[in-house]
Amino acid sequence: MRRFHYIACTMMAAMMLVATSCSEFDDYNDAPSDATASGNMTLWQNITQNPQLSDFASLVKRTRFDVELDNTRAYTVWAPLNGTFNMGAYQQLDDSTLLAQFVKSHVAQYNHVASGSIDERIHTLNKKSFPFTGNGDYTYDGVHISVPNQPSSNGVMHLMDGAAQFFPNLYEYLSMRQGIDSLRNYFLGYELTTLDLQNSVKGSVVGGVQTYIDSVLITTNSLTRQLNASLDNEDSTYTFIMPTDKAYQQMYDKVKQNYNFIATTKVQDVEQFASASATNSKNVTVNAEYLSDSLTRRHIVRNLIFSNNDGYNRWVVGKGLFSDTLRSTTRNKLSNPNDILAQTIEKVEMSNGFAHIVDSLAFYPWETFAPEIEVSPSRHVANKFNCSSQNVTFTDPEGRVFGPEIKEFRYTWIYPTSEYSKPDVFISLPNVNSTTYNFYCVFLPSAYVANDSLPNILNFQLSYCAANGNLATYNFSKAYADSLLTGGTLPRVPSSVSMTTAFTNDPLKTDTVFIGRFQFPVAYNGLGDEYRPNIHISNPISVFNKTQMSTYTRDMRIAAIIMRPVEMDEFEKEQ
Repeated sequence: MRRFHYIACTMMAAMMLVATSCSEFDDYNDAPSDATASGNMTLWQNITQNPQLSDFASLVKRTRFDVELDNTRAYTVWAPLNGTFNMGAYQQLDDSTLLAQFVKSHVAQYNHVASGSIDERIHTLNKKSFPFTGNGDYTYDGVHISVPNQPSSNGVMHLMDGAAQFFPNLYEYLSMRQGIDSLRNYFLGYELTTLDLQNSVKGSVVGGVQTYIDSVLITTNSLTRQLNASLDNEDSTYTFIMPTDKAYQQMYDKVKQNYNFIATTKVQDVEQFASASATNSKNVTVNAEYLSDSLTRRHIVRNLIFSNNDGYNRWVVGKGLFSDTLRSTTRNKLSNPNDILAQTIEKVEMSNGFAHIVDSLAFYPWETFAPEIEVSPSRHVANKFNCSSQNVTFTDPEGRVFGPEIKEFRYTWIYPTSEYSKPDVFISLPNVNSTTYNFYCVFLPSAYVANDSLPNILNFQLSYCAANGNLATYNFSKAYADSLLTGGTLPRVPSSVSMTTAFTNDPLKTDTVFIGRFQFPVAYNGLGDEYRPNIHISNPISVFNKTQMSTYTRDMRIAAIIMRPVEMDEFEKEQ
């Protein structure tokens, strides 16, 4: 079993222990003086001479830890009496597992005497933490201590009416649990074991290469760091949703559809446009299958771990009031905690939390791998023509635009540069997946923010890369959008835009206008910020048509372009 702590061979451990014995902890290593026979014998001698500890002694000897207990190093031993624990179960373990999971759970460095009021967490030799509590009558890991404070020349021993229960930490359990191979293999793929040069003991130089008598290895995992989850830390506490291989594969197939990449993706190079009709483009080439697989697996695991100390999650372990939200260690909020936890087929207690083995992952796509995208023109205008722009800070004490919680906001005002010009604006769309989105344009109430009561009339053209790698354009139209809303027969997608395809808004309110639906054949999320689809917003009016000029404004006050996954809209309609 691999752990995130120093791994050293026995000789190195002994050398480090000797070095520590000369430290500021010398007082902990001094065994209590006692005139009795037991006080003059080592811990191991006292264990072997007590017939009630013969079972414990045989298990300790099997692991060869008897040598350490017969040494001068000071330890505290919590020894279970014969007949108080399942001897047969421990006899079935191999020697290394027996040492790690049983013997070292009952041994700690230094002297821990039972005296007065005690409420401690004992860190044992296997890096676990057990409660040692009481006041006159004492327990260790909740097990009653029948005979406390038996002195030895190298420590103290307490006789227990049972054995401490070993729990692996969540990282250890991830490495040993059956049926979660897909999850385990992904995590372990990020393990890195390096030589600790400072604590390793150098040997001779052979052929110009430094050798080591004893090597201290450090194992780390970059994935757990990225997920902000110290799964090996005994002092942390987490809830870890562990999908079975079946659940993992089901989620993999679902997520991967949203990360459909092609070898070479073409996008408009809008920043290089000299006019609204320019055709500059650029390509990006990737290993499509590798990128798709990598992002798919990352999005599966990024919402599986929850800190039990997070106020959103404390109720999961019986602390605090129920919350209708879980928050993962990546700070992502999930609004259906009961559905997620209801998939649990087995809940297993760990030394630092709980593992929930699930046969299905009940995550909402829009909260995890296919989120809503809100694009602000103030941050994502890639280029503009025949117009200027100005960032405006608007004070709204009555909260009339976005509601009472937003008293002030910034937006970009885009306006024509001359009496006869019409703005052309290109807005880049970030983090786009190969997902089907409903598109909305949010218009600010110009009558309120700018004392302009005229509505906009605008066309929207989407530039994207087709599945064959060529650039393509999708023209949104009001007739098509209206048919999607009403469920009517869908008209043909127009080959160009005009006054008949354009959308208008109500200037007297914050107007969220549905402009259509589109499924991107390829994904962009992961290609880099330079490679994005874009939406071209234009005005179809004729500047020489007095009626049109007096009916519509050419100024644009757009709060956002919103791309909502269709599943999200359909779900909310049913609520």
